[in-house]
Amino acid sequence: MEKSKKLSVKDLATIGIFSAIMIVVFIVFSMITGASLFFNMIFNAVFVALILGPFFVYMSMKVGKPGVALIYNILQAVLATVFMGPFMIPWFLGAGIIAELSMLGGDSYRNIKRITIAWTITSLARATHGMSEIWFFKKAFLKTGVSPEQFNLQTQYYTDVKWVIISLALTVVAATIGCYLGNKMTEKHFKKTGIIK
Repeated sequence: MEKSKKLSVKDLATIGIFSAIMIVVFIVFSMITGASLFFNMIFNAVFVALILGPFFVYMSMKVGKPGVALIYNILQAVLATVFMGPFMIPWFLGAGIIAELSMLGGDSYRNIKRITIAWTITSLARATHGMSEIWFFKKAFLKTGVSPEQFNLQTQYYTDVKWVIISLALTVVAATIGCYLGNKMTEKHFKKTGIIK
């Protein structure tokens, strides 16, 4: 019997639970490293891509159906709205659509290479969201009440090609390593035990 490609209630629950865990880990990590604005601007997304990569791999393979990347990024859009405002919704929603389009094709959510691509796109959206505040949403960003110090610092680094390339390149590397480790753990601990088929 062919497995349905439509997300079931159980699938949505799995995505919801893992997305919530990933969001909590992201918030806690950001709070721990929040004392350094420079770190949060340039390296936060790098470490988050690495740390959350295994969660995304497991969630994708566990559900194994289209919609995982899109839903996760929609939840990121909701989170961004809470902390920054609705002007960031198109950024994360766009990333979700692109990530989901990268997964077109049969059984792609069981393919670690395809999952890695989707996670890299998602991670780059996170890495560039602060840049987009300066590049595209400056007026809306200023209306959030951001301090002049933070605004000036973001402008300084996010208009510097060197730092932009460093941040994005390291994010791609970290996302790839995170997915590689996630795949190894999934194969060792979950596929062999039959939790993931």
